[in-house]
Amino acid sequence: MPPPTTIYAKERGSAPSVGSDGQETRIVYLDVTIAPDVPIHVGQKVKILSLTSCDKLFPSEEETSARYYTAKDVGIWGAVVGVRAEEESVVEFVLENDNIRSDVTHAYLAVPRKEGLMIRMPLWRRCLGYAMPWPAKTTRTIPIEDDTTVFEDTTTLFFTDPMGPSRATTDHKP
Repeated sequence: MPPPTTIYAKERGSAPSVGSDGQETRIVYLDVTIAPDVPIHVGQKVKILSLTSCDKLFPSEEETSARYYTAKDVGIWGAVVGVRAEEESVVEFVLENDNIRSDVTHAYLAVPRKEGLMIRMPLWRRCLGYAMPWPAKTTRTIPIEDDTTVFEDTTTLFFTDPMGPSRATTDHKP
């Protein structure tokens, strides 16, 4: 089994939810701005690292497009299980979190629609998009950042084992 693809994302917000066992849970909304090693697609195993800007640590007199981030493990990993929404320039994927230690059950990944770079959609879905006009026009855009430096935060190792206990395989009662 290949290791999960690391996805660097910026948290846009979260919403409270209630799990099937009555526990209070959360759903998080993330924007993916850095191209992953493998384009995001349904069925893919991924691990989320949350980005925090640290541009102020690297002052420069020159105008540059370079961005600096720290990436922190937030305990979200699992399979991309579907597409929640599509519009002309953004696709939102649903990630089911397998980490039973996290209060986050699902993450919605908003990704720029750049086939082959950011996303990989099935052929039938791409053909449908060319044959029919998009039902949803562009409501927002997510810029792709390609001149970035990411420093991974290794001080928070609580959630680092993506192959550890999982909601999908463990009968867990907190």
